[in-house]
Amino acid sequence: MKKHLDAMLAGGPLVAQQVIDTTVHRLRDSGATLALATDRQQLFELLEALQIRHLALITAFGQDIKSEIEAAAQSPLEPMRAPASPLRLEDLTLMDEDQAEKDIEISRTIQLIDLKAEWELRELQALTATLVGETVLRLEANPCRPMVYARALSRAAHGLDISKASRGMFLRTAGFAMADVLRDVYGDACRRLKSWGVQALEFRSAPIVRAGTAPEVDLTQPDALLTLRDRLPKPADPSRASQPGDPAQRQTGELLSRLFEQILADPRLEATVKDVIGRLQSSVLRVALNDPTLMSSHQHPAWTLINQIAAHASDHPQFSDSRGSAFMEFVEPLIEKLAVDEAPDAALYEGALSDVQAFIDREDEVQLQHSQAAVKALAEAEQRQTLMPLLRQQVMHQLQSAELSETLRRFLTGPWVDVLARTMVSQGTDNPQTQALVGTVDELLWSLERPASELDREEVRQRLPALIERLKLGMETIGLPQAERDKVLDDLMHTHSRRLRSAPAGEVRSVEAETLVQQMRDEVLDDPRESPSDSWAQDTSVGALPTVPMALGGADEDSRVKAAAQRWLQTLTKGMRCKLFLQGQWVTAHLLWRSDNGEFFMFTSSLAGGMHSMTRRALERLRIEGLATTFVELSLMQRAVDSVLQDLDEAS
Repeated sequence: MKKHLDAMLAGGPLVAQQVIDTTVHRLRDSGATLALATDRQQLFELLEALQIRHLALITAFGQDIKSEIEAAAQSPLEPMRAPASPLRLEDLTLMDEDQAEKDIEISRTIQLIDLKAEWELRELQALTATLVGETVLRLEANPCRPMVYARALSRAAHGLDISKASRGMFLRTAGFAMADVLRDVYGDACRRLKSWGVQALEFRSAPIVRAGTAPEVDLTQPDALLTLRDRLPKPADPSRASQPGDPAQRQTGELLSRLFEQILADPRLEATVKDVIGRLQSSVLRVALNDPTLMSSHQHPAWTLINQIAAHASDHPQFSDSRGSAFMEFVEPLIEKLAVDEAPDAALYEGALSDVQAFIDREDEVQLQHSQAAVKALAEAEQRQTLMPLLRQQVMHQLQSAELSETLRRFLTGPWVDVLARTMVSQGTDNPQTQALVGTVDELLWSLERPASELDREEVRQRLPALIERLKLGMETIGLPQAERDKVLDDLMHTHSRRLRSAPAGEVRSVEAETLVQQMRDEVLDDPRESPSDSWAQDTSVGALPTVPMALGGADEDSRVKAAAQRWLQTLTKGMRCKLFLQGQWVTAHLLWRSDNGEFFMFTSSLAGGMHSMTRRALERLRIEGLATTFVELSLMQRAVDSVLQDLDEAS
């Protein structure tokens, strides 16, 4: 395995060079076929960036490939730990549309590689499974899987200083180039491993459980297990048929034996989980002999308990999630109690099932308590989003007849509306500070009117410092970038200077007014507490959540698909399990919380970090691209039934 990894790591820089060179070549060849001026502009921008950063890009891309392979090859030394202290706001990152787009880009690249190098990848997967000593094929066993290269390509693309459209062109072209390159790389790796004597897993006599397709015997239907029992072969030995006892009970025992045999061979279960569930075989048989409902209903507490244990353990693998270990430590004594009971019944299993569900509920509640600060911030952000359209409408009405520069108008209808919404949510509408900020728009408009008399002019001069201080306070509240602050204050300085200018005889006072405003502006620049932030509208930290809806998708997006995605989001409720494409890979996520209006969602998973907060638009975007879905998986018992049926069909 080390020799294989060393060879793949050594080939990383060459892969990067081949992908970039092929991409540049294909982009140049495509120039003549681009009819639209916008496409040609994107092409020229991209080619210029690739030419300027050619060597640096290849070097960084090659290093990213090596880093991703090394990270994928390292097995987790310790399982992910649940937070021991409350989750801080800065520890939680909000997944917005930009991050969703990155995951979409990665998924598209993975699909291209999967399609182009399907056979080579499948063979390498089987050979790698042999190297690591696995008995079933598992995607994670291959540290050189497509996700690794796709993530490296995404990082390389986002390292280019180009527009979003040009980056999309680069990723599309580079994705096809990478698929061609990796087909050869995977093929060479397979030939190299075979030359070392490695044998693919498929060719070895390892037990591989076969899963059924559409359920021929649906456990959700009444008497499904009785139907399956009747399909079991009758004893070929006449002496067995004449043995004392009820033939139906003997057939029941035979069926349960086959079912548990398939459970213990299920590749989706960890060994510890198989061992725990396997201890129930004799107990379940004793229940079946005295309780006919066990064979006639899939909702019997015994089957429900087995399915619940398997599902929760699968969501939290012990090798990567400490919650899985804690769950199994809790379950084992319960199972032991059931296994040793001489006369188990449905009530006993019902009690164990209640205990298991209570443990899962407590676990969710603990996680939610650890993230209360983050949940509060998300809830406040949703309240701001609800308030902002109303506040913007009110401010626009106030500005209807006002003579304002475009700079001031944009500030008052954009960032200042954000200031008002944040203050109302955090301080309350009746708070004096909130009331003062709400009245700032009217007072600012009054200060910008040309004074009718010297008395009015003097009043403006007296009230102007406090007004500027409130504007500064609002700018600080939302972390408005320094460049934006300067632009607004400069505009105010010039406008106030013109408005406060007296008749020619009083020109001195005009200079005084301009000096006053300039001093106020200098105070902002000189204040060491003021520091520029990246962008008031793009910060995705939960502590400063974006409150202005961002554009989603293109103008040609199918409205029916979008409407279907929105309907799906409406069906999500707390406790649901979903399949999400996050951090470049598919993961089973548990919906822990959703805001009242459905603008924010918080999921838990076994990925690093464990907690994932998402905006509605980001989740909607993933859904549209087929990267978010409700998790519908056959239960453990249904899989066992399907495998028994398959064995019966093959034997007949």
